[in-house]
Amino acid sequence: MTTISLTRSVPGMHRRHVSLAALVRDHLARAWRNFTTRRDLAEMDDRMLKDLGISRAQAHFEANRSIWR
Repeated sequence: MTTISLTRSVPGMHRRHVSLAALVRDHLARAWRNFTTRRDLAEMDDRMLKDLGISRAQAHFEANRSIWR
C-alpha cells in the first residue's frame, strides 16, 4: 500500500503517516454513517423527536444536510 506524506494528529500520540486508502475509507465510512443516521432521523415520528428534545424543523434541517458534513 502506498503511503503519502499526509499526517494526522492522533490523540495521545505525536503524528503518524496515513495511507491514502485509509483516508478514503474513513471519509466514506463517515459519509455512510451520516446518511443512515440522517435517514433514520427523518423517519422518526413527533413522539420520538420529543424524546430526543428536537423539533420537527431541527430534524428536517439535519436530515437534509450534505452527507459530507
